[in-house]
Amino acid sequence: MSHYLRLYRVISTTFGYRLRPLGAFLLLQLRQAISATTLGLDHVFYPQHRTQPIDRPIFIIGNPRSGTTFLHRLLLGAAPGITAFELWEMLFPAITARKLLGRIVPRLDRISPARYHPSDVHDTSLRGIETDDVAWFFRTLDGPFAWAYFLAWQDVWGSALSRSSFGINRSSDHERQRFFRYYEACWRRNLTYKRGNRILAKTSMLTFRLEELLARYPDCKLVYIIRDPVEVIPSGLSLIASVLENGYDAWNRTDEPDQQRWISNLYDASCAMLGSFHEAQISGLIPEDNLCVVRYSDLLDDLEPTIERILDFTGIEPTAQFRAEVRAQAQRQRGYTSRHHHSPDQFGLDPDRIRADLAYIYDAYDLTKPHQLRGEQR
Repeated sequence: MSHYLRLYRVISTTFGYRLRPLGAFLLLQLRQAISATTLGLDHVFYPQHRTQPIDRPIFIIGNPRSGTTFLHRLLLGAAPGITAFELWEMLFPAITARKLLGRIVPRLDRISPARYHPSDVHDTSLRGIETDDVAWFFRTLDGPFAWAYFLAWQDVWGSALSRSSFGINRSSDHERQRFFRYYEACWRRNLTYKRGNRILAKTSMLTFRLEELLARYPDCKLVYIIRDPVEVIPSGLSLIASVLENGYDAWNRTDEPDQQRWISNLYDASCAMLGSFHEAQISGLIPEDNLCVVRYSDLLDDLEPTIERILDFTGIEPTAQFRAEVRAQAQRQRGYTSRHHHSPDQFGLDPDRIRADLAYIYDAYDLTKPHQLRGEQR
């Protein structure tokens, strides 16, 4: 309740009093009741999920809009047994709930939060494969989603609230355990329900929790995607702005100081996310056997050898059908030009400032070489 009241106060202050958040809250409360009940029933009807092993989990990480969604959805079809969440399955992660609601919930896109996403920028639906970050927002009304979409309008990056939202504040062992216990319970259920043997998770928020992640899963495989910050930062801002515009008419209902605060906060958060991973890598926190770094430009210009490198790193034995799909996708990319070229100027950001602020990122990942931007891979 406290998280909802905090969100509603910020939404009301920023966009004006609206009935929509109240309706969303009531639906989420109903979801919470159904989820809590069915999660409990899983221990009665599907107790085997508790001992389901999580073997060599694959985590695709990177800043939003860096190509993580594209790779997540592509790799899901690489081999039998790889599992990921559809959006509605994070609303109702219990096996019992999915058995009972599997024919109903995926048809309710007209009341889904996904309806605010512009489909030509980030195509999603209740049946779409989505980032695991959403599950924590549905569970707690907290985390990076809550902060980036709403709280950042009235907060400042570096505050206790922002650090807690992104899992940077690690003073509470209880919070750390709560976070990972919930995700592990969801992943085990998904493996059991889909009879899988490996999870494939796409998440940005684990960028700030790498030490805990590696301690918990020393056999995990991290695929980190890095994209030119001059491209990725305005692209991420544009997606969130589009959702807020569709849902709250945000730009007409806010004044310039609020808009500039929000832009500045998300810029700082994006830079911090890039910097946090870089620091973890150069400090030796991430063993070489656990990490594969992929540049976004490689996904565009050299898809087939890049996917082969990822398959070899993760130990996935792909099907012939998957190799054919990758070949076809590579061919499509050769002749495709995106309609979406997100300029930093759209948000009053200076490309030279971005390059200066993140010069060490450009140097570390060899992002200075120009490439032809053909496709907006999410």
